[in-house]
Amino acid sequence: MNSFKYLIVACAAGVTLSSDACTILEFGAENLLNTSQNTPKITFRELEAFGAALFPTRPVFTGTEPRFETGLNTPIDLAGFGYAGVHYAPGTSGNPILNRGGSLAFYYIGSDSCSFIFPQTGPGHNFSNGPVTSVTLFLSQPVADTGTTVMLFAIAVGGVLLLRWVVVLSRRPRFEAS
Repeated sequence: MNSFKYLIVACAAGVTLSSDACTILEFGAENLLNTSQNTPKITFRELEAFGAALFPTRPVFTGTEPRFETGLNTPIDLAGFGYAGVHYAPGTSGNPILNRGGSLAFYYIGSDSCSFIFPQTGPGHNFSNGPVTSVTLFLSQPVADTGTTVMLFAIAVGGVLLLRWVVVLSRRPRFEAS
């Protein structure tokens, strides 16, 4: 299954805007070898692997993620969620050996609260073009800005070294010219 990670839609992110001005970014897709892989835990692991370092937040797995399997042609309230994993049944596109379990598509949900209808058929080409079968939503949390952390650490270390240098110079005996 890991070898299929490289089949992402080349991060040719399909930006889709709903009527409520909600920003949804499709950033990857993966084929599944069988339908038993369509679980929230596997969806989370793949989502986490595809989305690592792409966005200012990271997905969070709680074990109680909302999963929608009916009414998928109506808007889903995305308020409070940061990511979605959408499963599509096997269709007529892609390699029938590689996508026997259909495909997963991954979405980043912007910070705007809104309702959204996910595409009703899979992305096609190398992935399944079958109908949507489930949508799993995941919470997210901000990722610390490591650049700021490193800069603050460097300033603190520099300040300590400067203070030490001042203390050493103040303890030195002074020689006066006569």
